[in-house]
Amino acid sequence: MARSTEQPAPSPLSALWLAPHRPLFLMAGLWALAALFWWQWGWWWWPGLGMPTLGTPTLWHVHEMVFGFGGASVAAYFLTAVTSWTSRPMIAGRPLMLLVALWVAARLAMLQAAQLPLALLLAPGALYFGMVTFWLLRDIAAVRAWHKLGFPAAIAALGIIDALLVVAAHEAWALDVVALKRAAVMFFAMKVAIIAGGMIPAFTANWLRQSGSAVPPPRENRLANRLGLVTLYLALGLTLAGAETASGWALILAAPVQAWRFSGWRSHAVGGNKLLVMMHTTFCSLIVGLVIVGVSRLAPEFWPERDAVHALTMGAMAGMVMSVASRAAARRGEGGTLDAGRLLPAAYVLVWLGAWLRTTAPFLYGWLDNPVALAAQLWCAGWVVFLAAFVPTILGPLLRPVFSGAKA
Repeated sequence: MARSTEQPAPSPLSALWLAPHRPLFLMAGLWALAALFWWQWGWWWWPGLGMPTLGTPTLWHVHEMVFGFGGASVAAYFLTAVTSWTSRPMIAGRPLMLLVALWVAARLAMLQAAQLPLALLLAPGALYFGMVTFWLLRDIAAVRAWHKLGFPAAIAALGIIDALLVVAAHEAWALDVVALKRAAVMFFAMKVAIIAGGMIPAFTANWLRQSGSAVPPPRENRLANRLGLVTLYLALGLTLAGAETASGWALILAAPVQAWRFSGWRSHAVGGNKLLVMMHTTFCSLIVGLVIVGVSRLAPEFWPERDAVHALTMGAMAGMVMSVASRAAARRGEGGTLDAGRLLPAAYVLVWLGAWLRTTAPFLYGWLDNPVALAAQLWCAGWVVFLAAFVPTILGPLLRPVFSGAKA
């Protein structure tokens, strides 16, 4: 049986910089809390500060949740996971500090988006995504793991979408801002489908072996995996083309294909593992979210997309971020098994409830005075609880593997 290895205990401050997931998931959690709080209540608490804008306050909110929170999270996962793909050392120490500094600089720039010249507004984010892309490419090329090239390509694409959206908002260029926002959301929907499509079956199989379950391991459905990617790429292409009706139907078509993949992952057998319940529930959010966003494209008067899209952002994207980060923060039990404890599942439940309350807000007025504000409160409470559980785990020795326990 493989055992987790433990490094000598460093000082708490230096321990933060031992692995990319530590400061980057920390930044993601803090920004998920701070940016949403500022968006929802900042004008009331600090009226002199005003509301940040990127063309409009709403676009700033979308940008920071997708490219700020999401950009930190995806780098936290990829830069940590690339070590298991390549057996190369993790990015740590001063280079990691520089990367985090660029991410912080990008957030500060966006707070002054209306005042800064375009070059200064773009530079920190471009350098941040560029450095993540370079490091992934370097490690993949060093061991010729060419089948992993899609991951640095995806980070580069996210950086390009970020830059185009900022240019369109800042300079009022003739670029379709709505299509760019939708493309960014689709990027993370695809990352959930791809990353979860690998992690959930593997972790579920390991759990079933460890628990001595008679349930057979998750079934790999290669046809469903391929069709899942094809349908999502189709939806992305139609979205970028501005084909409203066709992209709506493509999103709805993508949902049952993802459900087909999910049907073989033995979800009924993971109730005893809270970390797996979180991941399986997140994938359900992806499936349902694809349908809801598709419906919003076809019938916006029934379900406005500004509400429906939260199923994919707050539900699937943020759910996946918290699920993966929680695995890194989980306690190591006997034999290296992961124990979620109480706080991490509680944080996930709060965020999940907030996501679905925000998604269904148009139907709740009359039942609730302000469902959007209540959803924001649940979201913020969830990230406070998550940080309370996560922060102590990033100030001690680095345990390996980061995102999984011992293999049975």
